Amino acid sequence: MNRRDFIKKLGLAGTSAAAYAACSAYMREALAQSTHTIDDLLTATAECKTQGSLEDIEHVVFLMQENRSFDHYFGTLRGVRGFGDPRPLTMRDGQPIWYQLQSGATSTPPAATAQRIRPYRMPNSAANKPIDDTSPEGTVGGVFVTDPAHDYMSGIGAWNNGLSDKWISKKGIVSMAHYTEADIPLYFKLAKAFTLCDAYFCSINGPTDCNRSYFYAGTSNGKNSNSPFSGVADSVGTAGRANWKTYPERLEDIGVNWKFYQDGLTWTGDPFAGNYGDNTLEYFAQYRANFSATSADPAYYASINKKNQRVNSVLRTDPNKPSQFEQDIIDDKLPAVSWIAAPEAFCEHPKWSPHLGEYYVHEILRAFTANKEVWKKTVFIITYDENGGFFDHVLPPVPPLSSSIGSTSPAITVTSGTTTRDVNSEATASSSSQPLGMGIRVPTLVISPWSAGGRVCSEVFDHTSAIQFVDSWLSAKGKQPKNTNFPGISSWRQAISGDLTSALDFNRVVPLVDTASVVDTARLGVAFNATQKTNANNAGALSPSLGNFNADPDKDKLTPSKQDKTRCEILPLGYDFFVGAYIRAASGGSERVEYPITNRGKLAASFYVIPYDRTGAFPGDGPWFFAIEGARGAPVTIAADAGAYAAFGAANATTKNYSYAVHGPNGYLFEFKGSAASATERQLADIMDAVSADDGKTIRFTLNWPGANGSLKVINAYTGDFKTVSAGTAAASITVDIPTADGWYDVAFVDAVNTSSRYLRRYAGHLENGKISRSDPAIGKLYNAISRIYEDIPVIIAAVAPVAGGAAAATPPAAVAASSPAAPTPASGGATLLNL
Repeated sequence: MNRRDFIKKLGLAGTSAAAYAACSAYMREALAQSTHTIDDLLTATAECKTQGSLEDIEHVVFLMQENRSFDHYFGTLRGVRGFGDPRPLTMRDGQPIWYQLQSGATSTPPAATAQRIRPYRMPNSAANKPIDDTSPEGTVGGVFVTDPAHDYMSGIGAWNNGLSDKWISKKGIVSMAHYTEADIPLYFKLAKAFTLCDAYFCSINGPTDCNRSYFYAGTSNGKNSNSPFSGVADSVGTAGRANWKTYPERLEDIGVNWKFYQDGLTWTGDPFAGNYGDNTLEYFAQYRANFSATSADPAYYASINKKNQRVNSVLRTDPNKPSQFEQDIIDDKLPAVSWIAAPEAFCEHPKWSPHLGEYYVHEILRAFTANKEVWKKTVFIITYDENGGFFDHVLPPVPPLSSSIGSTSPAITVTSGTTTRDVNSEATASSSSQPLGMGIRVPTLVISPWSAGGRVCSEVFDHTSAIQFVDSWLSAKGKQPKNTNFPGISSWRQAISGDLTSALDFNRVVPLVDTASVVDTARLGVAFNATQKTNANNAGALSPSLGNFNADPDKDKLTPSKQDKTRCEILPLGYDFFVGAYIRAASGGSERVEYPITNRGKLAASFYVIPYDRTGAFPGDGPWFFAIEGARGAPVTIAADAGAYAAFGAANATTKNYSYAVHGPNGYLFEFKGSAASATERQLADIMDAVSADDGKTIRFTLNWPGANGSLKVINAYTGDFKTVSAGTAAASITVDIPTADGWYDVAFVDAVNTSSRYLRRYAGHLENGKISRSDPAIGKLYNAISRIYEDIPVIIAAVAPVAGGAAAATPPAAVAASSPAAPTPASGGATLLNL
């Protein structure tokens, strides 16, 4: 089948089984050639010098696709924080975040028979049958699928003030479906050849245009829906339009060339042309068609409109003539900064399939092979505007909009005004209590000679990071002063979101390339007639059901077993912080739990504090949110009196029981619990600090004993080794060294004598030493909350019995039942396994 025949069949996909099969077969054939394209790019990469800097970059190209979450695409990939995450959020009902309650389960705590849905592989047909990757119906990646809810209200509803336990009721069963390497082969190939970011979040927990406004302008100005960004892009009206400054205007101001490539103007109704309305710049007043005629500076606005392409410019419309994008690469006329928006059919927005997006991306990559000298100087970044309603398990950073829900360190300003907004306003324009974001994690690939190696970057990013990257790059090249910040980005995002430079390695080892490259230089010839376009628009979309969920071939396996346990290289980060936990006197003679946060690292950090000793309403009973700036010299601290404290829950006023979890960047987890009324626990040590020693091979804890009594058992979850440390003959401070696993640590301190004690201090995360390291070896393992060590998942797991109507069982198998950090409950055999 040639490309023209492929396109003809593509127009029928979803309406004819034969057409679908032929389309999918050709798509697989076309994507199979991607190995040659990637090898060709790596071959050119190998010819680059091994030492470089931002100054060696001449071109930055951004492609923003539509509506996919990180776990939805890459939850099974090796080395990332995916389905094998050994430290996921435990929901307040005691289950790990994977086990979401089905709609209608409203009791608190939920009934034992309550239906739960966990991540399952996307089906490839409506029939409730196992997936067959060799099926003539085609692979899962080519299936048209229904579009989950992805508006702002359903987004914050699923997030549920940080408890993240309403995904099914707000987004539906389809939200938990995911793909594998067999389904999206090109994207996995790219992730294994270049750099994948596994902590990149969309900017707002809502839809397309407000997220794209952050991408192009650094802010949505409080807008949390698409309605302010609508209309016909080439109309003449400017009244009521968004009018805050966009980043292309900044580039105009400093004389940096840019262009927006798109295959036609706006959302045309033809899914294989136009830009699906994804060039949000077109909705800003300063980009309207008549603005150059009415502006005080017509030449300026004529310039920004000209660079906002209105012709087919990415895919070939004539198979014998290069597209504008390709021709600019061939002629070495690619602008310094380029943005690309795909047509509807290729943008990956459901119903449209991932394979169509992969095909579009492959055509862009092929264009780069036309001039390897341009490629050697280019960074190509692929990201997604929003999660599109699809599930992801990592908690997004959220600003504390008021002192009742957390605090920030002094250099970070968060305002929540609705009537009087400023650049630091992080609430919606309609409610001072609703945070704009960040939203859910989305896939982000950084493809460049300086990102080769198949590594993972886990620094926190959001869509403003794209602007920050260009700012850092242009400053390095002397185009603007150092440390220039685009004024539209809030103080909180400037701090918490990185600038993407950590995704590049300018001191790299040249990657080895095994094969000579033979690049298919043919291009897609688009030749659709009206009937084909109509059929494509009318093609049905699969809506996964409980039957599909039950047909998942991995339905009897624990969620962490879904992820490839192969380890890979991870890029160095600038995180270095410590969270304490102490019982201290409060005013009026009462006591409280204090958890001061100290940051020694150059990167700012965001934290969730989740109390499990209470179940009341938000915000009084949490979760709470904190943001601490990066250190520039002396460490920075959010002290207890600055908001890092909590009174004992009303139900624990007498026992003074407490149980908390603190989640931070790059898989950081600190659990602390105990009983402040216990005399024996009051004799146990406070942990005052944890620092890197021996270049990250060891983590060193400093313990402060209140008296001469008490002993702690210190357990290394990675090795199973433990030691006992005691107060000695007098109150004193001591240090305890624990070896790490390539910088990864998970250390539990428990009462060594009183086995019924509630006392726990558990620290888990990664020590940085400025060098490339290895991914977490605990990925794909279970944490045993009794022995406090990581254990391999059993090869055979008892099948989960269906409930009435063929639905999956309500809870995980009893032998591996999850439990809350607040009250671990031993399962059969005496073991309690957390974090399924």
